[in-house]
Amino acid sequence: MSICQKNSRKKSCCRHGRKLMTLEEMVREFIEIYRPKGREELAFFSTRPFDIALDYAALAKDSRGKRFSHQRRLKRKNLELAKKFLMEKKDEFEKTKSFEAVFKIVQQITSAISGLGELYTYDTALRISVAIKHEPIHVYLHAGTRVGAKKIDIDGRRSYVSMAELSKELQILDAHEVENFLCIYKNELGSVTKRKNN
Repeated sequence: MSICQKNSRKKSCCRHGRKLMTLEEMVREFIEIYRPKGREELAFFSTRPFDIALDYAALAKDSRGKRFSHQRRLKRKNLELAKKFLMEKKDEFEKTKSFEAVFKIVQQITSAISGLGELYTYDTALRISVAIKHEPIHVYLHAGTRVGAKKIDIDGRRSYVSMAELSKELQILDAHEVENFLCIYKNELGSVTKRKNN
Protein backbone atom coordinates (compact mmCIF):
# COMPACT_ATOMS: atom_id res chain seq x y z
CA MET A 1 0.00 0.00 0.00
CA SER A 2 1.41 3.32 -0.87
CA ILE A 3 2.38 5.45 2.10
CA CYS A 4 3.83 7.86 -0.44
CA GLN A 5 2.40 11.05 0.96
CA LYS A 6 3.27 13.53 3.69
CA ASN A 7 5.48 11.03 5.47
CA SER A 8 7.46 10.68 2.26
CA ARG A 9 11.02 11.46 3.21
CA LYS A 10 12.42 14.94 2.78
CA LYS A 11 15.37 15.40 0.43
CA SER A 12 18.29 14.36 2.59
CA CYS A 13 16.43 13.36 5.71
CA CYS A 14 17.04 10.16 7.52
CA ARG A 15 16.72 8.72 10.98
CA HIS A 16 20.15 9.61 12.32
CA GLY A 17 20.64 12.90 10.49
CA ARG A 18 22.95 11.44 7.85
CA LYS A 19 22.32 10.60 4.22
CA LEU A 20 21.60 6.96 3.51
CA MET A 21 24.54 5.54 1.61
CA THR A 22 23.33 2.26 0.20
CA LEU A 23 20.23 0.59 -1.11
CA GLU A 24 20.61 -2.01 1.62
CA GLU A 25 20.44 0.71 4.30
CA MET A 26 17.33 2.19 2.71
CA VAL A 27 15.65 -1.22 2.65
CA ARG A 28 16.62 -1.80 6.28
CA GLU A 29 15.15 1.58 7.25
CA PHE A 30 11.98 0.85 5.24
CA ILE A 31 11.51 -2.46 7.08
CA GLU A 32 12.01 -0.81 10.45
CA ILE A 33 9.94 2.34 9.93
CA TYR A 34 7.41 1.84 7.14
CA ARG A 35 6.67 -1.90 7.04
CA PRO A 36 4.79 -2.05 10.40
CA LYS A 37 2.36 0.73 9.40
CA GLY A 38 1.81 -0.76 5.93
CA ARG A 39 1.10 -4.19 7.38
CA GLU A 40 -1.24 -2.73 9.97
CA GLU A 41 -3.22 -0.94 7.24
CA LEU A 42 -3.52 -4.07 5.11
CA ALA A 43 -4.44 -6.21 8.14
CA PHE A 44 -7.48 -4.00 8.65
CA PHE A 45 -8.76 -4.82 5.16
CA SER A 46 -7.97 -8.53 5.47
CA THR A 47 -9.90 -8.91 8.73
CA ARG A 48 -13.15 -7.15 7.84
CA PRO A 49 -16.24 -8.63 6.19
CA PHE A 50 -15.81 -8.07 2.46
CA ASP A 51 -18.70 -5.57 2.17
CA ILE A 52 -17.05 -3.33 4.76
CA ALA A 53 -13.56 -3.73 3.28
CA LEU A 54 -14.93 -2.88 -0.16
CA ASP A 55 -16.74 0.20 1.17
CA TYR A 56 -13.61 1.46 2.96
CA ALA A 57 -11.38 0.71 -0.04
CA ALA A 58 -13.70 2.52 -2.46
CA LEU A 59 -13.86 5.62 -0.27
CA ALA A 60 -10.11 5.50 0.49
CA LYS A 61 -10.78 5.26 4.23
CA ASP A 62 -8.39 3.89 6.84
CA SER A 63 -9.24 1.83 9.93
CA ARG A 64 -10.39 5.00 11.77
CA GLY A 65 -12.82 5.85 8.97
CA LYS A 66 -10.65 8.80 7.89
CA ARG A 67 -9.49 9.40 4.33
CA PHE A 68 -5.94 8.22 3.64
CA SER A 69 -3.83 11.37 3.65
CA HIS A 70 -2.42 10.87 0.15
CA GLN A 71 -5.99 10.66 -1.18
CA ARG A 72 -7.52 13.61 0.67
CA ARG A 73 -7.63 15.76 -2.44
CA LEU A 74 -9.93 13.38 -4.29
CA LYS A 75 -13.46 14.71 -4.63
CA ARG A 76 -16.08 13.00 -2.50
CA LYS A 77 -18.51 12.77 -5.45
CA ASN A 78 -15.90 10.88 -7.51
CA LEU A 79 -15.23 8.47 -4.65
CA GLU A 80 -18.97 7.90 -4.15
CA LEU A 81 -19.34 7.16 -7.85
CA ALA A 82 -16.40 4.75 -7.72
CA LYS A 83 -17.94 3.09 -4.67
CA LYS A 84 -21.25 2.60 -6.50
CA PHE A 85 -19.56 0.84 -9.44
CA LEU A 86 -17.11 -1.12 -7.28
CA MET A 87 -19.95 -2.42 -5.08
CA GLU A 88 -21.75 -3.61 -8.21
CA LYS A 89 -18.69 -5.78 -8.95
CA LYS A 90 -18.65 -7.38 -5.47
CA ASP A 91 -19.47 -10.91 -6.71
CA GLU A 92 -16.99 -10.57 -9.56
CA PHE A 93 -14.24 -9.52 -7.15
CA GLU A 94 -14.93 -12.51 -4.91
CA LYS A 95 -14.46 -14.88 -7.86
CA THR A 96 -11.09 -13.45 -8.89
CA LYS A 97 -7.96 -15.56 -8.50
CA SER A 98 -5.28 -12.87 -8.45
CA PHE A 99 -4.40 -9.25 -7.72
CA GLU A 100 -4.02 -8.70 -11.46
CA ALA A 101 -7.66 -9.67 -12.06
CA VAL A 102 -8.84 -7.32 -9.30
CA PHE A 103 -6.63 -4.53 -10.67
CA LYS A 104 -8.15 -4.85 -14.15
CA ILE A 105 -11.69 -4.52 -12.79
CA VAL A 106 -10.78 -1.48 -10.67
CA GLN A 107 -8.84 0.10 -13.55
CA GLN A 108 -11.80 -0.31 -15.90
CA ILE A 109 -14.05 1.49 -13.40
CA THR A 110 -11.67 4.28 -12.41
CA SER A 111 -10.63 5.08 -15.96
CA ALA A 112 -14.22 6.17 -16.62
CA ILE A 113 -14.33 8.54 -13.62
CA SER A 114 -12.52 11.83 -13.89
CA GLY A 115 -10.19 12.81 -11.06
CA LEU A 116 -9.26 9.33 -9.87
CA GLY A 117 -5.67 8.68 -10.85
CA GLU A 118 -3.28 5.77 -10.99
CA LEU A 119 -2.46 5.86 -7.28
CA TYR A 120 -6.13 5.57 -6.28
CA THR A 121 -6.56 2.72 -8.76
CA TYR A 122 -3.57 0.80 -7.41
CA ASP A 123 -4.29 1.41 -3.73
CA THR A 124 -7.96 0.49 -4.10
CA ALA A 125 -7.10 -2.70 -5.98
CA LEU A 126 -4.54 -3.62 -3.31
CA ARG A 127 -7.00 -3.08 -0.46
CA ILE A 128 -9.72 -5.09 -2.21
CA SER A 129 -7.25 -7.84 -3.09
CA VAL A 130 -5.97 -8.19 0.44
CA ALA A 131 -9.57 -8.50 1.64
CA ILE A 132 -10.00 -11.55 -0.62
CA LYS A 133 -6.54 -12.96 0.14
CA HIS A 134 -4.62 -11.94 -2.99
CA GLU A 135 -1.42 -9.90 -3.19
CA PRO A 136 0.45 -8.53 -6.20
CA ILE A 137 3.35 -10.59 -7.49
CA HIS A 138 4.68 -7.73 -9.63
CA VAL A 139 5.64 -4.16 -8.74
CA TYR A 140 3.11 -1.81 -10.32
CA LEU A 141 4.38 1.56 -11.51
CA HIS A 142 2.44 4.80 -11.15
CA ALA A 143 3.08 8.39 -10.06
CA GLY A 144 5.91 8.44 -7.47
CA THR A 145 6.86 4.79 -7.96
CA ARG A 146 7.59 5.52 -11.60
CA VAL A 147 10.02 8.26 -10.56
CA GLY A 148 11.77 5.88 -8.15
CA ALA A 149 11.89 3.12 -10.74
CA LYS A 150 13.57 5.39 -13.30
CA LYS A 151 16.24 6.25 -10.73
CA ILE A 152 17.24 2.57 -10.57
CA ASP A 153 17.23 2.22 -14.36
CA ILE A 154 13.79 0.66 -14.80
CA ASP A 155 11.77 1.85 -17.78
CA GLY A 156 9.04 3.99 -16.20
CA ARG A 157 6.74 3.57 -19.20
CA ARG A 158 6.00 0.01 -18.18
CA SER A 159 2.89 -0.91 -16.17
CA TYR A 160 4.74 -3.22 -13.84
CA VAL A 161 8.10 -4.87 -13.15
CA SER A 162 8.67 -8.46 -12.11
CA MET A 163 10.38 -9.03 -8.77
CA ALA A 164 13.08 -11.07 -10.54
CA GLU A 165 14.24 -7.94 -12.40
CA LEU A 166 15.04 -6.11 -9.17
CA SER A 167 18.28 -6.09 -7.24
CA LYS A 168 18.71 -8.65 -4.46
CA GLU A 169 18.35 -5.90 -1.83
CA LEU A 170 14.80 -5.15 -3.00
CA GLN A 171 13.81 -8.78 -3.43
CA ILE A 172 13.54 -9.25 0.34
CA LEU A 173 10.47 -6.99 0.26
CA ASP A 174 6.99 -8.01 -0.91
CA ALA A 175 5.95 -6.61 -4.31
CA HIS A 176 3.53 -4.10 -2.77
CA GLU A 177 6.29 -3.01 -0.37
CA VAL A 178 8.67 -2.36 -3.29
CA GLU A 179 5.95 -0.19 -4.85
CA ASN A 180 5.84 1.81 -1.63
CA PHE A 181 9.63 1.84 -1.23
CA LEU A 182 10.19 3.28 -4.74
CA CYS A 183 7.89 6.17 -3.94
CA ILE A 184 9.18 6.92 -0.44
CA TYR A 185 12.86 6.80 -1.46
CA LYS A 186 12.54 8.30 -4.93
CA ASN A 187 14.72 11.28 -4.00
CA GLU A 188 17.59 9.15 -2.67
CA LEU A 189 17.62 6.39 -5.28
CA GLY A 190 19.30 8.47 -7.97
CA SER A 191 22.41 8.91 -5.85
CA VAL A 192 22.63 5.14 -5.31
CA THR A 193 22.52 4.52 -9.06
CA LYS A 194 25.17 7.20 -9.72
CA ARG A 195 27.52 5.67 -7.15
CA LYS A 196 27.07 2.21 -8.71
CA ASN A 197 27.90 3.54 -12.18
CA ASN A 198 31.07 5.35 -11.06
